[in-house]
Amino acid sequence: MLDMLAFSPHPDDVELCCGGLIAKLCAKGYRVGIVDLTKGELGTGGTGEIRMQEAAKAAKILGVEVRENMDYGDCRLNSGFDEAKRLAGIIRQHQPTVLIAPYGDEQHPDHAASRELVDKAAFFAKLPKIETGHKTHQIKMVAYYMVHKTFAPSFVVDVTKSYDKKLEAIKAYKSQMELMLGIEGLLTSIELRDQLYGLKVGVKHGEPFFCNNPLKIDEPVAFLR
Repeated sequence: MLDMLAFSPHPDDVELCCGGLIAKLCAKGYRVGIVDLTKGELGTGGTGEIRMQEAAKAAKILGVEVRENMDYGDCRLNSGFDEAKRLAGIIRQHQPTVLIAPYGDEQHPDHAASRELVDKAAFFAKLPKIETGHKTHQIKMVAYYMVHKTFAPSFVVDVTKSYDKKLEAIKAYKSQMELMLGIEGLLTSIELRDQLYGLKVGVKHGEPFFCNNPLKIDEPVAFLR
């Protein structure tokens, strides 16, 4: 059983967008897994095999329990019944409490498709008549991480202490460094964004997340302390 299962449209998406949260939870002893939906074989650099090797290295840096690749096809990702059913089987196998998925955006079709796919798979996972060889499982929360498209966060996680691990995991993707580095590189924009959301909650680095449903807080004063 996993405490949290994070879904990545391509290897490196979760490292960039919620690697701080993953590293933080793993350091605290929580069991976390990552499921890459594609190999990212059509990306800027490297091959699918190279990116899988890099993903394995990044997973070791973050400290996750398991990392799997569904190999649905880069730029061919969709939320069809068969794809969702197969992913529901993964959810049932690991029985996570929380799912982490991309919010979706307009810059890459796989990002939007992955949100639809994860939502459908989470729904399928609780339906007894959808057979996957595992018992049904009800997710307690799905939280979406920011890729490119911004949103008003439901919550921001302080990832200041785990930020070095996040950066180390990102840099494990050597095949993507041409895209990542430089003044206008992706890594710079991610760091600036994490600083911005950290500032909003009074910390150095923060990662924003969105939830479809309100979060339950029993004791607001205790929560804020």
